[in-house]
Amino acid sequence: MIASAEQSSNEMIKELYNGSIQTIKHIITANHRFTAPQITTGGIPVQYGVLVGYSGIFKGELVIQADASVFSEIGVLLYGMPLPEEMLDSFTGELGNMLAGGLSTYLANQGIETDITHPTILNGDTKLSGFKRALEVTIHYQDIGDMKISILLND
Repeated sequence: MIASAEQSSNEMIKELYNGSIQTIKHIITANHRFTAPQITTGGIPVQYGVLVGYSGIFKGELVIQADASVFSEIGVLLYGMPLPEEMLDSFTGELGNMLAGGLSTYLANQGIETDITHPTILNGDTKLSGFKRALEVTIHYQDIGDMKISILLND
């Protein structure tokens, strides 16, 4: 039974990773390079980003973090014009919705039903903790900067 639960957890992590990568490539089409995924159990410091929660078969959170300038440049990429500073939080939340929704759709196609929460903007010195482990991937966007995706797992 233990091996079966561990195998199920590993399968879930694989699907979360694959779905995240596929969704990011589909939504943010800039030239990019992904780092190898890492598993961490420590707290995650965040200066600026967005958190979207998941419930259903997968329970956890998706955290997308980068410098505010990276989110701004992605806004230019997606909308073709600079975003006013007062719109940056709104755009960051919407990007979180798009990525979390895309991942949720991918998971549903794999038979993993989930629901997502409203996005929560993280701004300032924040440290996320209280999760069992996190799957983290950094994406290097040429001419834009780095973005880090963390999937917080509560299993």
